[in-house]
Amino acid sequence: MSRHWLLAPFLALGIAAPSAALEVEGRYKATPEADCAGPDDAEGLIRIEDGIFSGIRSRCEMRNPVNVVGMNAQLFDMHCEGENETWTERALFMEGAEGGLILAWNGYAFRYERCPLPSEEPATEETRAEDASPEERPETATD
Repeated sequence: MSRHWLLAPFLALGIAAPSAALEVEGRYKATPEADCAGPDDAEGLIRIEDGIFSGIRSRCEMRNPVNVVGMNAQLFDMHCEGENETWTERALFMEGAEGGLILAWNGYAFRYERCPLPSEEPATEETRAEDASPEERPETATD
């Protein structure tokens, strides 16, 4: 009598619980001097939104995501255009150990720092005063 049927519940559990998709959408600094507050097409910024990778003089559709087992990573088929050329390649997107995004593409690996979301940016004196309760607001002189 075969005992392979004993493994069936364990195999089913492994198949029934795929890893969660990697969250890559956002803006990233392709260069250390890139300004996260700049417009989406600013030099040195990469933007990933709605399955589109934009920046570094190219635009790519991120198709056919495949979760990488045991890693917080996904493989994509990248269908790209830029500088009067079109091309298709595979790319690996992975969350960096220290945050940000690791991108492995055609034999090269890059680390991109994620730009903070507008709600995550540090408060200025002006925004702190606006957010303060009436009792906490500084008095202003009136003429």
